[in-house]
Order: sequence, then structure tokens, then C-alpha cells
Amino acid sequence: MEYRKVYFRIRSRYQFDSEWTCESDAARFREESRHLFQNAGWQLHPGRSSISDTVTKGLQELCLHPMNFSGVIQLDEISGIQEFLKKADSFRCYGIDCYERYWDLTDEEYRTQLERKREEIVRTILERCRTKRKNLYITGPFGLSIAQKFSVHRLCDKEGRKNLANRFVEELVEQLIREGQLVTAKTKNGPGIRTATNAELRAFLQPAFEEWQRLTSGKNVQRVP
Repeated sequence: MEYRKVYFRIRSRYQFDSEWTCESDAARFREESRHLFQNAGWQLHPGRSSISDTVTKGLQELCLHPMNFSGVIQLDEISGIQEFLKKADSFRCYGIDCYERYWDLTDEEYRTQLERKREEIVRTILERCRTKRKNLYITGPFGLSIAQKFSVHRLCDKEGRKNLANRFVEELVEQLIREGQLVTAKTKNGPGIRTATNAELRAFLQPAFEEWQRLTSGKNVQRVP
């Protein structure tokens, strides 16, 4: 089942610069839009004061603004909504625009999806942080753009306030620093980061390699209890 951010473009007596020219027009619009959606099985959530009404149906939600009915809905609902909006007298739907897709994912499912892309995300981080010289560093919140590339819109987090991709990328950056694949430094523009050179990475790994050689040289492999 596919969910998308959808805008039903509405033309009514509402004017963007002056709002409603007549309160009776506003009342007529509210009454008719409520009636149409409720008859189609949507649940009404009346707006307060100047806030528009909202209607919901399962995981779907639409804000009934007099210029746009907008929200995240199922693609297969669009034609049905378009059809009953033709019955309106106080407004007219003159167009429909579909934007980003939304997924019905729990936190655990989202994390699993990101884990499957771990290697690709690591390659992206290292490529984004690569500089031409050792004295050049990347500054600023570079991780956000990487997280955005791999993030998805979720029905349980429509506003994106709990985007797990942000934390996932942060954890990978921290891991790459610990592994010596990323190098950090203080710069005049704040903390800086860059991808380690091959020589730096070899130097970082050499002590661990030598320790491994010492432990395994001339000794039988033993199972640790």
C-alpha cells in the first residue's frame, strides 16, 4: 500500500492576502467540506479559531485549508476524493499534486533497513570527507546531508522529528574515527574531519597488527573459555 504527500489544489472565495471576504463564505466552505469528507467515511477533527479542520481515515490525514487540502494519504484514495469533491458548490478542486512517498515502518524496521545499507553509507561518508591535502578538513554538519540521502519518510513520524538516519550516521562517523578511517582536528572554523590517507590508516593499524603477530607467532590456537 503506497502513501504519498498529496495536495488537492482548491479555489474558493478565500483570498491569500485578505483571507475570507465574508464570514458566510467561510461558514459555507467549512460546512460543505466537512459534510463531503464525513459522508465518505473520514473522521472530522474541527479546527480552532483560524486553524483549518483536519480529517483522518486510518493512517491517512488531510488538512482542509481553503487553498489546499493537503496531507499523507493512500494513492488509491485520490480518485475517490477527486470524485466527491466535484459535488462541492463553495469551492472547486482544480488540480492534484503528489510528492514524497511515506512508509509504514516501526523504529526497529527502519533501523534494519539502514543496517542493510551500512556499507554503502560508510562509503558515502568516506567519499564525502575526502580532501585533496592532509591540512584540509570538512567543517559543519556534513552528516545531515548524508542522513537525508538515506532517510525515508514514515507515517509514524510525518514531521521527521525522530529520523533515525541522523543518529545512525552519527554512530558510523564515531566508529570510523575510532577505527582510524576518519581523522579529526581543531580548525579556525570549528571541529574538522577528513578521510585518513592510506599511510595514516596503515600507521594506525600497525600496533594492532604487531600485537596480533606477537600473540599468534609460534603458538597453537587456543579456544578462549
